[in-house]
Amino acid sequence: MVITIIGRLLPWMVIFGLLLVNSDCAPLNHSLSSNNNSHAPSYLDAFKELIAQHVYGTSDDNNSSDSIENDDPFDLNSSREFLRAKRNAPTLDKLKELIDKSSTLARISNGIALQSGLMDGSIKIDDVVAELLNFGKLKVSDVVGFNVDLVKELAGKMEKLPTSLDKSTIELENAGLGWNELRKKSEAVKGVDGLPQKEEYFNALEKYEKSFDFDVFKNVDEVLDKIELKLTQIEELKIEEKPQLVDLKNIHTENFNPIPNVFEAALGKLIAAQKTVQIFAANKILIDSSSAFAPFGTMIELIKIRYELEATAVPSIHKALENNFQQLTDLISKPIEPEIKGLSSLIHSRTIPDFNKKIYTSGFHNGIRDLKKLALEIRDPWIEEFTGNAISTSRLADGIQTLLNVIYQVLHIDDKLKPVSTNNNPRSISYLKNVLQEVSKMPQKSAELVNIYSEIATCKEKSRKFGPANYEKGKKVIEKIVAVGKVFAELAAAVKRINIDQHQKDMNAFIKFLGFKNIENATTSPAEIPAVMKRIRTTDTLKKFKELIAGIKNGFAINKDALKADVKNITSQKIAISTDGFKEEGEMHACLQKLNDKFEKFEKAIGVTRKLSGIDSATIQNVESLASTVASVKNELKSLGSIPDSMKKYAKKITTEINKWPESLKSSEEIGQSVALLSHANDFKTLVSSGELDKFDAPVQTQIEAMKQGKEQTRIKTLWGNHKKFVSDLKAASNQTESIGTSLKLDEIKTFEDYGTVMKTNLEAMKDVKIDVKAKIEALDALISLTKKPAELEKIKKTLQHLESLDLAFSSHVSYFQKVPNALKSLYDFLVKFSIEPTRAPPPRSGKATPQVFYVDRDSSDNDNKRKELQREQEATTERLFYGVLIVMGFMLVCAVSALAYVMIRTSKDDLRHWINKQRYLSAKNGRFCHDGYLNEIAIETEKLIEQMKRQSYAYLPKRKHRNPEILCNPETALKKLMKDDKKMPIHANFVKSRNGKRFIACQAPTDKSKNHDDTTEDFWHMVVKERCNEVVMLCRCVEGGSVQSAQYYPVAIDKPKKCGRYEISLLAEPGIFMEFKEIIVRRMMIRDTTNKLKKRTITHYQHIGWKDQKCPPRGEHEALYKLMKKLESKWIPARFQSPVVVHCSSGIGRTMTFIGIHTVTEDVIKDTSTAWVNRLKHLRDARWHAIQTARQSYWLKMAVAHKLNWDYKLGMDKELKEQQAMFLAFNEQEELELAAERRKEKEKKAEGEATTQKASSILAQAVLQ
Repeated sequence: MVITIIGRLLPWMVIFGLLLVNSDCAPLNHSLSSNNNSHAPSYLDAFKELIAQHVYGTSDDNNSSDSIENDDPFDLNSSREFLRAKRNAPTLDKLKELIDKSSTLARISNGIALQSGLMDGSIKIDDVVAELLNFGKLKVSDVVGFNVDLVKELAGKMEKLPTSLDKSTIELENAGLGWNELRKKSEAVKGVDGLPQKEEYFNALEKYEKSFDFDVFKNVDEVLDKIELKLTQIEELKIEEKPQLVDLKNIHTENFNPIPNVFEAALGKLIAAQKTVQIFAANKILIDSSSAFAPFGTMIELIKIRYELEATAVPSIHKALENNFQQLTDLISKPIEPEIKGLSSLIHSRTIPDFNKKIYTSGFHNGIRDLKKLALEIRDPWIEEFTGNAISTSRLADGIQTLLNVIYQVLHIDDKLKPVSTNNNPRSISYLKNVLQEVSKMPQKSAELVNIYSEIATCKEKSRKFGPANYEKGKKVIEKIVAVGKVFAELAAAVKRINIDQHQKDMNAFIKFLGFKNIENATTSPAEIPAVMKRIRTTDTLKKFKELIAGIKNGFAINKDALKADVKNITSQKIAISTDGFKEEGEMHACLQKLNDKFEKFEKAIGVTRKLSGIDSATIQNVESLASTVASVKNELKSLGSIPDSMKKYAKKITTEINKWPESLKSSEEIGQSVALLSHANDFKTLVSSGELDKFDAPVQTQIEAMKQGKEQTRIKTLWGNHKKFVSDLKAASNQTESIGTSLKLDEIKTFEDYGTVMKTNLEAMKDVKIDVKAKIEALDALISLTKKPAELEKIKKTLQHLESLDLAFSSHVSYFQKVPNALKSLYDFLVKFSIEPTRAPPPRSGKATPQVFYVDRDSSDNDNKRKELQREQEATTERLFYGVLIVMGFMLVCAVSALAYVMIRTSKDDLRHWINKQRYLSAKNGRFCHDGYLNEIAIETEKLIEQMKRQSYAYLPKRKHRNPEILCNPETALKKLMKDDKKMPIHANFVKSRNGKRFIACQAPTDKSKNHDDTTEDFWHMVVKERCNEVVMLCRCVEGGSVQSAQYYPVAIDKPKKCGRYEISLLAEPGIFMEFKEIIVRRMMIRDTTNKLKKRTITHYQHIGWKDQKCPPRGEHEALYKLMKKLESKWIPARFQSPVVVHCSSGIGRTMTFIGIHTVTEDVIKDTSTAWVNRLKHLRDARWHAIQTARQSYWLKMAVAHKLNWDYKLGMDKELKEQQAMFLAFNEQEELELAAERRKEKEKKAEGEATTQKASSILAQAVLQ
């Protein structure tokens, strides 16, 4: 009765309580959410308006949006529908949907097979681990046996080469190379003791005037000169518009009439010159004089080289060169090839895992990540829905739990090996291989090659020490001989070019071109001259004919006097051409040539030394780092050998039951391979239809064209081939997949076997596709080695390698997909049988139980009157008792309501204490696994929708206003009513609303104008003013570790206001420190709209300068941020009427949402302590996409919420939280050690500018300068 009355009165109590809730007076009831669809009483509306005016003031801006009306659409509970609701999910491709569902079944079947095989010993753990970790052809034992010390030793030596190789040897090296060059050139003048053609030449030269009639050549030159002159005169003729006949006659007589005679005379002279051909043949020595005296010139050149090499380098430097050679020899003193080959193989198999063959893990196409996915899929409600609850996912999960328990051991190794999979590693290992190939060219005992200098000195002693000056006169004579020879050579060439028949044809053709009926007719020809001149001026025939005559004439113009003087000079100095010393010089050359082998080795050694002196130490260091990464997992890989024993030790009965699936490995392989084939077909279709392949040709052709023309360019062009045809052929091949994808009828699939039948049918219909990209990849390798910016080419190469890895030879796998329906039926039948719970017998009845007894009063008919009278008395008594009870109940009700209020408050505190106790982990490692799991679960959900998220974000906000193009803005929770200049102003910011109505604006840091970004500082301050914000919380520095995190959007000095577009921001006082916390800087600022459209606004700016990107606050402490949050949680104004608080870091997702979560998640826990932590994180991510970046932020936030509850409600759990905090710090320290190197690399990649640092003595001064 009491409970019923209380139950009926409770709604009225709640209604009364709601009035209190809106005032935030009751600490445990202020979590009730508001609903924007409900209408509050009018007096509450008036109160709401009064508070709003008090908090926000009024605005003269007609476009000002009502911030209070914007509240509920951005509630965490409403906006999270984006990741959940099917209306927002992209429409799945039918083939992709088939693959997704079939992949789940493949993973389940493979999981059962693995667990069974590992426990019964039929599958070796090392084989499984090698496949899951994508070791490719390497075995676990290969990785365990990897000798990292050898690689480190080699890399260490190589890194030092740029500084350890002595540069002072360069002159000595050049001297050695100079002697080698002398040796090579001397091979062309072996045995030059004299000049055998010298006498013959001088004899011919003395008789040249008798041999040649130079008048013949002079006549040709003169007559051709006349023709040229005549043609020039005709070309320059100027005729009046209406010329007189007399003038035309004069022109004809002077210019045109003589032409035939001049041409005829020229032909006669040319005929005479042509007859001298035999004379030139008889005097060939005069024409080829340069060849006759070439050995003399060459020997002088060699003497000059030798003379300049006389002074060799200081002998003391020989030791330095010997040390250089020895350093390079030492690089290959130990066999390193197996380690390099193994590391290269591991990099290749992990970078391009598609090539790896799966024997035991065919259902886990993506390795350990797919096995982790199984842990989530195993409880997918779809399985029970699809099978009509015939398969129990809970029993399935319990049965395979033994396998899933070992996932994290392998996952941890996979995480450590992530650096091996980065894109630049293949280039690094290829570079190391090239370096080693260069080192291999180093001759054995190269240090001894320095002795060649003493042997050179011995050879040098054989020469007579003559220098170039000794042969200077002879050299000048030979230069004149060569000049004279050139005259004879040009004359001989001119004679040889004479072609009388052709010359006559050309001359006749020119006369015909002029167009005279008879050029020699003085009567008719003058009148034809205007037409002739018009023809000359409108064509280039005359010009070409002049060029023809000039060509014939070339070589005939000879200055007889100059030639005669030169000949006299030469013959008079015949004795100057002396070969004294040539014999001894030849002996020295012969001595050097005996050192042929040593010189070649020496040259190689110098070449290698110089190449490696400029070695890329950073690339070598990367290889060393990779070797260390591989070495870091050796012990963990060794420990995996105990997994099967552990699985057997902790196995339950249900584990044994699920391991009984007959021929599990065979069936799972048939399922896994079939799904893989279908997946490859879909990948092929997706890649071809994406259009990415079409874009590859342009950048490759650009690189090819940038090369020097030659054989290598031609080779690469041939290797790359006709790319358009290549893509066209692929598109034609992919059409079959397109048609199959559209014809699928997934709604007709009712059983596991149906999935198998559909896969089998479609795979049978697919034709084999042959893809050969080896030549293209070879072309890319060649181009990558030639460019300084290979990133784009490497991306193309990786895509082509993925294309190459696709197994599209469907006909060779018929044995798998023909059996897949039966394999899936076997899986279904087994799981249905397995899902039936074992029955138990009912407990035995106790012998002491008293049986129920039923009886009938047989004499009741005689006492009817007595019973009626007794009944009336009982009714009267009951009536009296009822009224008495009512009085008592009134008193009891008052007591009960009071007790209920006390119990509700007491119970809530107990619930909160219980919640805090449940957050304790067994170990730091356990905590890490849990939070890793939360973030991975969210990541899997998000990944499915990432493309749609990108489209929505870029549709709402221009890409240039995204600080990071991968950090997207949720348009559902964005400030969609924000206006500027009568237009909507999109901004990378989202409303985050707590259950008690308090609002935050989470946003990215403003950006300066740059190549990739617009200036968003004006937008930021416009948002602050329009949303009537009073506080801004900045959780980063402007520059951190050399990377720009935020624009400098606020002033740093009182006398220096900051201008951001239309807004001017001024400091009202010197910055101070928040309470006793030196890491939080407080600034009071005034924002003024210089257009005077909006009123001035004063805000408080809090900046935390110690919280680093992707990490938790310093030392994992909570007090500073707790007190800052309490400052923002006004006690006097209801939460829903408070102005929103702007919070930002760099991207506005990690530190920002962690800080906001201190309030919103605490309010969520107060309302409901049973919600899983992962769902609380999803609430945050639904409001601001990508919220909470790392496991440590998730863990720290959980601890911050626990601390806030303890301090807010005085729960007295300081001791328990101290223990939990110690556990978190252990986790954080472990995270720091393992991720330090990775974080450094990420920061370097994200750096957008150089950090500016200022020396200041205090933390406050440093913050002000940020």
